[in-house]
Amino acid sequence: MQDRVTRERMETGVATADGADPASLSGWVRKLGDSGMPVFAHTAQDIARVSESRESSASELARVVLQDAAMTAKLLRVANSPIFNPVGRTISTVSRAVVVLGFEEVRSICLSIAVVESMLRGKQKQRVVEEMARSFHAAVQARSFARKRKDGSPEEVFIATLLYRLGDLAFWAFAGESAGRMDAVLQQRPGESPEKVQREVLGFPLRELTLGLSREWKLGGLLEQSLDGSSGRNPRVSNVVLGHELAEAAEKGGWEAPEVTRLLERIAENLYLPVEEVVELVRANAEEAVRTASFYGAGAAGCLIPQAGDDATDAAHPGEETEVNEFPQPDPLLQLGILRELSLLMESSPDANSVLEMVLEGMYRGIGMDRTLFALRTPDHRLLVGRYALGRGNEELRRQFSFETLEETPNLLQHAIASKQALWVGRETEEELSRLLTPQLLELSRGADFFIMPIEIHGRVIGIFYADRQPSGRPLDEDSFTSFRHFVQQANLALSFINSD
Repeated sequence: MQDRVTRERMETGVATADGADPASLSGWVRKLGDSGMPVFAHTAQDIARVSESRESSASELARVVLQDAAMTAKLLRVANSPIFNPVGRTISTVSRAVVVLGFEEVRSICLSIAVVESMLRGKQKQRVVEEMARSFHAAVQARSFARKRKDGSPEEVFIATLLYRLGDLAFWAFAGESAGRMDAVLQQRPGESPEKVQREVLGFPLRELTLGLSREWKLGGLLEQSLDGSSGRNPRVSNVVLGHELAEAAEKGGWEAPEVTRLLERIAENLYLPVEEVVELVRANAEEAVRTASFYGAGAAGCLIPQAGDDATDAAHPGEETEVNEFPQPDPLLQLGILRELSLLMESSPDANSVLEMVLEGMYRGIGMDRTLFALRTPDHRLLVGRYALGRGNEELRRQFSFETLEETPNLLQHAIASKQALWVGRETEEELSRLLTPQLLELSRGADFFIMPIEIHGRVIGIFYADRQPSGRPLDEDSFTSFRHFVQQANLALSFINSD
């Protein structure tokens, strides 16, 4: 058998001894993580870290998302779609999306976006789009089955089903010549099992690659259980598997195919529903899958999801892609939307962290700052220490922001706290203030202009906001300074409201 595998690899050019491609499953897992899908791997690991930590909060998930401008824009687009927001109340911030939709829903959306973003950049586009269509269709079906079974986390079922063929997606997207050779072999042997061909050509089926990636990137226990077949009686695993079996059967033979009919009978038994009701359910799910794929930016995949009858939904058009700039641009309408959400937030008894996160997001995305930070005074009022930060190099900025504010060692931050005034610090700063700029603060701002303003509760300064455009080199302006002051004033109102309860 080994000789046959080696001969097949040599004939197809896949994983030969010259080291051009990995010769083992673990090698392929490393290759895809290091060079094929580093963006997805990084996003998945960050979200997994936040999800697993008992100390993590919704605001920490929001911060992970906000570090990726494209992810932020697409998350808000999906969050405002009729699928997730049927009442049409605008969601302007990631922080608000987590509050309104819930932690698990936002996690699910972000992982889905990461899959689409990563895979559609790869090669073998037709194979990738076909796999993506199958995966979205199966995921929407499985989530619907989970809801009918009163599952506690149908979004986890959705994600496990969407990623059930991640190995296939990743291979077709990023294996390069190996994928081309595999495609040629499959076309030459159309009646043969794809898994058999995969074993002969690669030495393992792509299903095992999915399992390897899942374990490496911590994509969740449900996905692993579904792949290794160890929990066949688990209804959640059953939802995942049935979703894929139905999607593949409908794709191959259409909705009237005998295999689809048999599957519908099995699904009806599992859900304790009449077959007629299940038929209506799964066909409605297929239409929703088209819309879902479109809103996630995979409209081409949505067009391949099989629909029932000639009068199938016309929602298969690809969603418009949102243009994303490297640095956020000033957006007055977004500023108004975020300020409005701050007002709504006060009606729901928010915690201080949610207010601070939303204000930072308003400065970052609404005013169009490159870096924003909130620093908290220590109880002895000796230090200002970075607490939250958003934007380019946010963690480095947060770590660096630690300044003494004692009256006996005057500096600019101590002056801002004492005066309780907003300051625009830069080339036009008065000479008296310029003398208060310490080398440490100049190093942090790297010579760029910046805004600072203290925040107080009932007359007592508790911290300070900082914002700049140093990474992009864009100038600050009067409109931005006015908006910056407005956001800090709203933060003052909100925090005073919280502390008055």
